Amino acid sequence: MTDATNPLMQPSTLPYGLPDYGAIRPEHYLPAFQAGFQEQLREIARITMVRSMPTFENTIEALERSGELLDRVAHTFYTVSSADATPEIQEIDEQLAPLMAAHQDAITLDGQLYWRVQRVYEQRDALDLDPEQRYLVERHHREMTHAGASLDDEDKAQLTALNQKLSTLTNTFERNLLNDTNALAVVFDAADELEGLSAGELSAAARAAADRGLDGKYLITLPLFSGHPALAQLRVRESRRRIMAASLMRASRDNANDNRPVLREIVRLRAERAKLLGYDSHAAYVTADETAGTPDAVEKMLRRLAAPSVRNARAERTALQAIVDETEAAPFPIEAHDWAFYTERVRTARYDIDSSALRPWFEAERVLQDGVFFAANRLYGVTFSEREDLAAYHPGARVFEVRDADGTAVGLYVLDLYTRDSKRGGAWMNAIVSQSRLRGTAPVVVNNLNVPLPGDGEPTLLTLDEVTTLFHEFGHALHGLFATVTYPHFAGTNVFRDFVEFPSQVNEMWILW
Repeated sequence: MTDATNPLMQPSTLPYGLPDYGAIRPEHYLPAFQAGFQEQLREIARITMVRSMPTFENTIEALERSGELLDRVAHTFYTVSSADATPEIQEIDEQLAPLMAAHQDAITLDGQLYWRVQRVYEQRDALDLDPEQRYLVERHHREMTHAGASLDDEDKAQLTALNQKLSTLTNTFERNLLNDTNALAVVFDAADELEGLSAGELSAAARAAADRGLDGKYLITLPLFSGHPALAQLRVRESRRRIMAASLMRASRDNANDNRPVLREIVRLRAERAKLLGYDSHAAYVTADETAGTPDAVEKMLRRLAAPSVRNARAERTALQAIVDETEAAPFPIEAHDWAFYTERVRTARYDIDSSALRPWFEAERVLQDGVFFAANRLYGVTFSEREDLAAYHPGARVFEVRDADGTAVGLYVLDLYTRDSKRGGAWMNAIVSQSRLRGTAPVVVNNLNVPLPGDGEPTLLTLDEVTTLFHEFGHALHGLFATVTYPHFAGTNVFRDFVEFPSQVNEMWILW
């Protein structure tokens, strides 16, 4: 394979730099990653070989300019590996994990580069830096120090080995979780076992079963990590129990996908790494570079929340048990798989609210157009136009062009709504292309959800929770679309992990407005 035949080796010619997924094949990824590694290491070597004293321009900005090819390839690949992880993609991900860890350490732990960053950091008060530049200097110095750049060579070698092992184990953990989630999807023989589901939900379950060669049966997949949307509706208690049990046992059975030994080894290696870096625990290492600061601060906050949370949970349990005792011919002690179902019963009894009755108004396209996009337009003036001429990484993902009130181009928004076996559980936002003035790039962001795909001709009717999730993830998407920075280090949602949820929480408020 030559560079000319690999579509990842050159910038995309599609609008906004959207990768040409139609031309990209699995075999293109590893050679492109290898080329990206080599190119960035050459760029770093050019920084460290400069004979003149370190400056913002020849060190920090040069560091920001490095790795453009690698960033482009990584954003393209990791979007696919989380949303459409076919066996070929999983195999590439396994090979790639230790390579990525080694490459990142080769830069972060580079002693000569760290020396130059430290010199600029020490001079920052005397330099003519704008606020973004000053913060960039501080973050590079802090992150390299935090990652172990000041260690001696022997400790750096040990740290690099630990990071590679951890990256491989983390990848194994995710693969096992996806594979066992698919294996534990619950098969039902008859529709009456799923009494309470709507016609659209039943058609989705029948379609999912047919896709696996189980014609005439119904398959309930497991899109969430513990609970399940169907638990609030299913009237057959045994069906609820089976779904909850399957959800809770994922990757914790004695089979090839058992993550318990993987997790034990991750915990052990994290503790070893934290000690090497001078911290009492992995928690101390992680929180040291987040807004919380220390595990003690986190624990203090959790302790404030714990007592009222337990009181609320006990009060809820009492109310739910009362409904069971009043309405069931043979009352039983309420269990985890009953909680969502009887919560709906309490809402109906106390407040005359039936959230399932909202579903006919929550048809997915109307939620998107008349809810999510409408609110963003009224709040920020932006408009969304579907670009059917642009293809994303999967046929089920839709591409929308985003423009400001004056018609100025903002970027692209991709929505991948439906669940599939190759997509990991939950819901998330990520960038396919990140905005940067330095690189001249505009944002391309994607939202992934796991809504069951109904049968042909059936509408997609969302639950209130799914509507909330879409608004929430769209808040992250707006963050990624609106963040306007010069340097790639700060692009999009690259903020402290314990702050990043703020824009998404804010966007949820507009549901009831």
